[in-house]
Amino acid sequence: MRRTVFGFALSCLLLLGTAACSSNSDNTSTDRSSSTTQTTVAPATTTTMSNSASSTHCATTQLKGGLGDSQSGAGQRYTVLVLTNTGNRACDLRGFPGVSLVDANGKQIGEPAAREGSEGPTVSLAPGASASAILRTSAAGMGAACEPTSTQIRVYPPDNTASLIVASAYSACGGFRVTTLVAGTAGN
Repeated sequence: MRRTVFGFALSCLLLLGTAACSSNSDNTSTDRSSSTTQTTVAPATTTTMSNSASSTHCATTQLKGGLGDSQSGAGQRYTVLVLTNTGNRACDLRGFPGVSLVDANGKQIGEPAAREGSEGPTVSLAPGASASAILRTSAAGMGAACEPTSTQIRVYPPDNTASLIVASAYSACGGFRVTTLVAGTAGN
């Protein structure tokens, strides 16, 4: 009787194993087609996004920085920061530039500019076109302590790790802020 039960159990295990194997081979086949589909789709999507970002994003090397008009009012000083596309192809910028003041030795003065407001839409820059933001600080003599005057302003365009330098004597009193970039040279 033991041999019969053992034989029956062994037959069941073999039968279950065969079913499991054929089930696995069906799943493997299904997985392969899924993998093939995912492999085909994923790289195409990644490549498209990568090419799209690299082909339209403004790199620091194709931008020139400068300061525009400066105005005072209500105890504040507003200065326009301008980024111009010096490249030979259109590119896009979106968001806030990173801005810090630098002394003659290249050492940062105080804290970098804080962001003010919300991130705006993408700005498309044709060759020679500009985008701008506003630097805002308290006017000197309004009670806020002023940092030493800079000789340069270091600017990191949005989504870049390389900076550009703008020669400028600028003093932040009570810290300073930067707005998001908008099209044109007037700031927002």
